[in-house]
Amino acid sequence: MRKSSCLLVGEAALSPPFSAWLQSFGGEAQIANPLATVLVVVSITYFSIVLGELVPKRIGQLSPEGIARFVARPMLWLAILTKPFVMLLSGSTRLLLRLLGVKDTGNNSVTEEDIHHLLSEGSDAGVIEQQEHQMVRNVFRLDDRQIASFMVPRNNVVFLDADKPLAESLSQVEAHRYTRFPVVRGNWEEVLGLVSTSHLLNQLLRGEQASLTEHLSPAVFVPESLTGMELLENLKNSGGEMVFIIDEYGEIQGIVTLHDLMEAITGEFKPQSQEDAWAIQREDGSWLLDGLIPVPELKDRLGLNSVPEEDRGRYHTLSGMLMLILGRLPQTTDHCEWEGWRLEVVDMDGTRIDKVLASALHSDTTAGD
Repeated sequence: MRKSSCLLVGEAALSPPFSAWLQSFGGEAQIANPLATVLVVVSITYFSIVLGELVPKRIGQLSPEGIARFVARPMLWLAILTKPFVMLLSGSTRLLLRLLGVKDTGNNSVTEEDIHHLLSEGSDAGVIEQQEHQMVRNVFRLDDRQIASFMVPRNNVVFLDADKPLAESLSQVEAHRYTRFPVVRGNWEEVLGLVSTSHLLNQLLRGEQASLTEHLSPAVFVPESLTGMELLENLKNSGGEMVFIIDEYGEIQGIVTLHDLMEAITGEFKPQSQEDAWAIQREDGSWLLDGLIPVPELKDRLGLNSVPEEDRGRYHTLSGMLMLILGRLPQTTDHCEWEGWRLEVVDMDGTRIDKVLASALHSDTTAGD
């Protein structure tokens, strides 16, 4: 509205004399009048944008605290002086809306998109570190991600079987060196709870016979429909560090630990070995990806804008994405293309996609094979 008023006033005030000045050089009125109007409008638009917005905004960004101290008191007095006029205009607007039958919701709250836009501007300007920006984005994602997107699938979970010899269980503990292990009977037929390796170590140091079933922490089961934020609240209230994910039929699908939730926010922690890493960038710029890399992490590593049918939530990992695109269980050397990347299956672990090679294409390809 302010720019439109400026253009109308400026055009009305400056166009006639400017047209007369052009005619003084021998120009005809039919040409001078529209030419003067165009030149005045273009000039006013240019100076209003540069002097009215870009330069003040840039000065404010370069010295925000100094500018704020300088204009604070004048702005306060200006707000006090104009308050009656603002109240008059606001009241008139509300009255007119009421007469027209339009409901004023009064919803002027900041949206999530506004916050993301401000964070991006702050990151580009160097005010916010890139890592801080990424962590805040990941926190917002938590409420949109189902816990299946960062759980450890059941067939990848290292567990201790209470029915097997203790020596075999201790070998498992020594080989993997986790702080807690699920204790089950049989092949996940019955989950007994969680055992802490510190309790086992204390028993052995005291010369006692170690027992898997003593000092077990109770197993916590949560439905796979929970979001990451809901699970975080669940763990915070229960004080637990590991939960078992079950589907609608009561079958255990996997586990999620506090470590998994932290990685969903901060990104992948440095793995103990290269084979355990979600993504390894090679010298030629290509990526060797784990088939179980979560979709949000995949998008960040490859700079993808979207993935197929992302809004439907039909999969949560790169492996699921490839199976959706190919429409079948992939085999080694199978490949597809998406948003400028060639995704090739280079290793299978039985029926599971183990490793995928992502290579940049020279041409922009945005559809799968």
